[in-house]
Amino acid sequence: MTKKVVIIGAGLAGSIVAYYLHETTDITILTKGKRNESNSMLAQGGIASVIDPLDDKKDHIRDTLIAGAFHNDEKAVNFLVNEGPEVVKHLIDEGMAFDCDDKGNLDLGLEGAHSFSRILHAGGDRTGQRVTEFVQNKLNSRIKWIESAMATEWVTKEGRVVGLRYLDRDEQMKTLEADIFVLASGGVGQLFNVTSNDKNITGDGLAMTMRANGELMDLEFLQFHPTLLATEADVHPILISEAVRGDGAVLINDQEEQIMSGRHEKGNLAPRDIVSRIVFEHLKKGERIYLDISKVNDFEHHFPFITEYLQQIKYPYRETSKIPIQPGMHFMMGGVKTDLEGRTSLGNLYAVGEVACTGVHGANRLASNSLLEILAFGRSTALTINTQLSENKSVPKKAKSITVKKEVSLKLPDRSFLIDKATMTLGVVRNIPEIKSFLSWLSSYQFERLPETVNKEELEVANLSLVAQEIARATLNRHKSVGAHYLVEEKV
Repeated sequence: MTKKVVIIGAGLAGSIVAYYLHETTDITILTKGKRNESNSMLAQGGIASVIDPLDDKKDHIRDTLIAGAFHNDEKAVNFLVNEGPEVVKHLIDEGMAFDCDDKGNLDLGLEGAHSFSRILHAGGDRTGQRVTEFVQNKLNSRIKWIESAMATEWVTKEGRVVGLRYLDRDEQMKTLEADIFVLASGGVGQLFNVTSNDKNITGDGLAMTMRANGELMDLEFLQFHPTLLATEADVHPILISEAVRGDGAVLINDQEEQIMSGRHEKGNLAPRDIVSRIVFEHLKKGERIYLDISKVNDFEHHFPFITEYLQQIKYPYRETSKIPIQPGMHFMMGGVKTDLEGRTSLGNLYAVGEVACTGVHGANRLASNSLLEILAFGRSTALTINTQLSENKSVPKKAKSITVKKEVSLKLPDRSFLIDKATMTLGVVRNIPEIKSFLSWLSSYQFERLPETVNKEELEVANLSLVAQEIARATLNRHKSVGAHYLVEEKV
């Protein structure tokens, strides 16, 4: 009998696990939006991979540890750097086309905090989209897709996940049963006013696992990318890729002074947490900060996605050679705790991608390590699932039979107010009194337990509230500044 695997999330993380499993298992992929809506589809940065013979894996490991403030799990870092290139080479052998130079060699770029040009791109700044589409197109037609469906909660029995409850497109509650469940739902970008994340990223997988008493870690480490577009309020603040700085762009103020001059040995290519704090410092003074792209060779060719968007909103980048920027929520280093094979603390549940935390990123993620993480750990997770299923270790229970009606009701904060307070409290710079005040405010609401009937909007606010609370608690427990977790004594 064919084993069943349910994957939550249609981005690269969910897709790569399905890619390595789809020949041997019955797979269902459930996604909150459409299959082409995910953070992976928005990922402009490339894939960091030691492929050049002149590069050294030891250097990539060191760069990752330095960027992560040495809070990283070194075994995970070694696994990432050693296993990732093998998956990249496999995709190339399967026909994945990465950008090449005029001689036909891979065009490897340089990004922040890397000591060597080791970043592969595809379609310029459309790497995430190209790789995700490539992997999805390799999946066979037997895979069942459930789109516009929001995962609600795990059904558990004796510490094992045996079912998944979800809202379908009509907001009717349904239940799925499977031998194995894979969580690949991304982070919590929509908790903040400014984010590079897809509109559907509201911490759902994190909140589900919290409610099931799963183990999470490092939630205080949130990466705020220093260069998101800053124009009119109604314009989506897309990411301006780090590769733009890798190709020669510099950060300047209104007086065209370089704000990174003398601030860090890597200048404009310093680790993201450092650059974000410096940009934040200038914005707090009322200055505006820009990327000066005047020295970027053939900007429109190398960055077609950014170019298309700037033209769409009619921003005069050709005339000014400047793009206004601001920091914004980009990536969550913490998440559901996993081992190197994606196992979580809950039986039958695996996690991959941003929602997971192997400890590989430490306190701050190195540029272009996220897609590499997905490839390396996605493959190892799929191989481990295959082994578990072949050994028949999974003992699925009937999920519906153990669903119990819960006599609870939600009391939720206003969504906009929650986001405003989280942005002020859990952002680039934090202070203890404001965090305590935020937690006190949240304590007057009830979002930890879900009633039997809930709609999508209520569920999103409940999930955002719960994840915000746990991030704030983790922040209080980390008494000293480390990487992206930056505390100051006074109010900011």
